[in-house]
Amino acid sequence: MTPPLPPARLLIAAAWLLACALATAAAIHFMPVWAKILCLIAAATALRVAAKAVWSVARPASQRASQRPLVVHLRGEITATTAGKTTQRLTDALATRPRVLDIDMSRVELLTNDGATVFFAAARIAHKQGTEITVRNANPQARATLHVLGLDRLQQYHDE
Repeated sequence: MTPPLPPARLLIAAAWLLACALATAAAIHFMPVWAKILCLIAAATALRVAAKAVWSVARPASQRASQRPLVVHLRGEITATTAGKTTQRLTDALATRPRVLDIDMSRVELLTNDGATVFFAAARIAHKQGTEITVRNANPQARATLHVLGLDRLQQYHDE
């Protein structure tokens, strides 16, 4: 069951739907084709904003971001050879749209520069969907590699 929409969200959606209706009505009354196109673009934009205001609350629970961090345990060596598999694991984890992706590197023995590229792909996806990335228990060598590549600016570190 979807939760009830907050009144503020309903008002925002209603205002944008009204703007959509007005832009559509204006498109009917204008004669020049360029004016009709401009009004229809405005109507489509207003409809998109209205839907976005409601969708973030009304979408199914399975598609909503989880409030609990999703933990991915990496192990072994992350090199150019294993980068594809590691990228797939992180991409699959991010597909669930968690609020926080917690990458546990306590069992990572080696992280090469080529292997660290997996974190660029994960950071790009996470940024697009608003997911925070946390790296836990990375050894000094792995942290140094991430730092050299500039990835330490894209994620947080925690040690347990």
